[in-house]
Amino acid sequence: MSSKVYHLNDRAGSLAESTPFKGVKVLRDAGLAGMVKKGDHVAIKVHMGEWGNSLNLRPHWISAIVDEVKRLGGEPFIVESTIAIYSENVSRATRTDHLRVAAIHGFTEETMGCPIVICDGEYGTDDLKVEVPNGVYLKYAYIAKKLLDFDAVIVVSHFKGHVMGVFGGAMKNIGIGMASARGKYAIHNVTHPQIGIKGWSMNQDAVKKLSESPHPNIIDRMVENCPYEAFSYENNFFDRDNEKCRLCGYCFAYLYSGVFDIPPALIPSWPAGIADAASGFVNAIGKEKMIFLNYAMDITPACDCMPFHDKAMVPNLGVYASRDPVAVDMACIEAAESTVAVPDSVADEYGFDEPNTERFTNCSSMAKISQWAQLNTAVFNGMGTTEYVLVNSKVQDSEEFNFPPYTTAKPFTNVHKKEYSKISMDPGDYCYDYTNPRLSMEKQSVKPKGKVLEISISEDR
Repeated sequence: MSSKVYHLNDRAGSLAESTPFKGVKVLRDAGLAGMVKKGDHVAIKVHMGEWGNSLNLRPHWISAIVDEVKRLGGEPFIVESTIAIYSENVSRATRTDHLRVAAIHGFTEETMGCPIVICDGEYGTDDLKVEVPNGVYLKYAYIAKKLLDFDAVIVVSHFKGHVMGVFGGAMKNIGIGMASARGKYAIHNVTHPQIGIKGWSMNQDAVKKLSESPHPNIIDRMVENCPYEAFSYENNFFDRDNEKCRLCGYCFAYLYSGVFDIPPALIPSWPAGIADAASGFVNAIGKEKMIFLNYAMDITPACDCMPFHDKAMVPNLGVYASRDPVAVDMACIEAAESTVAVPDSVADEYGFDEPNTERFTNCSSMAKISQWAQLNTAVFNGMGTTEYVLVNSKVQDSEEFNFPPYTTAKPFTNVHKKEYSKISMDPGDYCYDYTNPRLSMEKQSVKPKGKVLEISISEDR
């Protein structure tokens, strides 16, 4: 049986066609009002972006949804979880740091109009073990505990590529975004008894080369910074003491440094693991309490967990909403596949500029894992369907989204009439003769001289 996916494109010519209000409109069409009762605590699950990344969800896109929840009588909360230690410079591995970065990106209680809750605590340890009913890899997953306290959950996702999941949309925002720290590591099989960290052997040849790099080098940092002091480097031999190792995941940051020989089964398991965990979390929360909105804008090759962003691979596609997380992700992938690539993007550079060339497989996945793996797993474990009916929504009446307190019947000049009646805008004698400009229109319209030379700054400067 197919699911409905509601869509509005990214073109705009009026206030109601502005991106935040399109998001609200497709949520309405997908059935948000039927989910929210007066007094309900409503979670709005977002990703507020890693330090250095600037193409994450915009705060005003989310605040429009906050206002809609309030209009329906609900009490909104912006929710997120901590992240695992993916790098030494990670900015969101504690609640305190996460909220600092969120504020820098414009997400605060003041700007959102509601509390922001990191649902797994200061260090990502507040979680609950939940069953994955029909997982491909996972039997259980670990959800950020407070996520189970809400009456309804709106999952708002930035659709884009993902180096581990191949693409990131609603399912990634659930499977990874709702997992606690140990939940995230379990999904990535970092803590697996065979293919996890303790099963990674050392590449001593690579270690030797790295150890000869300027200090402090990777080997120095691993020995110095491991929380459990599990690494040692003596007599040109790099070793890990598995008795000391507590699977904190610190060394996951060095997965591709060359230090480790990675088991071949590790990386291909990630997309399915994401879908498995998402299935468990949807089952624990209750799919009937959830709705999914994807912003298919700024479709970069990698996720918002990166401390940077590359150029978008394809043009903006608009907003998509559904009660089915699988269908909404499938709609976004098919739309992204149906268009040509953005010039000079990684898709164009790698030769995947034409439609239907599996750009996420070939340009986003670090190991060329299929972009369909996450979706097929989600169908297998019963989370949803890839078969959908695309419903082209209609924009709402513009007046509803006017900046309060102004309306057509009560415009700005009416509200401030008394004050403005005292103000003069007469600038006095401020201009030359407009009928005879000092630089003719013909000369104004000539292309001026441009680039004279292009040079690069040398590294030894």
